[in-house]
Amino acid sequence: MSKCNRQNCTACPFIQEGKNIQINQTKWTFNKKFNCQTYNLVYAIVCRKEECKEVYIGETKRLLKSRLSEHKGYVTNHDTSTATGRHFNSSGHTLADLSITVIEQVRKNYTLYRTQREEYHIRRFNTLYKGLNRQI
Repeated sequence: MSKCNRQNCTACPFIQEGKNIQINQTKWTFNKKFNCQTYNLVYAIVCRKEECKEVYIGETKRLLKSRLSEHKGYVTNHDTSTATGRHFNSSGHTLADLSITVIEQVRKNYTLYRTQREEYHIRRFNTLYKGLNRQI
């Protein structure tokens, strides 16, 4: 996962760079290179606060940067009806604490398959019980 480094990219400041991610003691190595222009994917939003590190797993068929814009909007508009809006508007948190990474670009461009992969990663990383997915 890397930044696209395009001038004025609104997603790059939130990109968590690296070749893998570890969530709740489970490590996942990425199967290819990703950036904010990646689409048809499963992603993880991670709270950067060292004492928190809560994670939300989601999916989208659109560009990562487009879906990230929605999550940022939940925070800036104080929309606490969503898991990420509620978390990043909670006491001691701000939009600056939000980071995002692609976990997997899904091979088949079917909504059902993508949501199945999202559910797989929610179970794998246990974000239903130890993460923000419990709030959906």
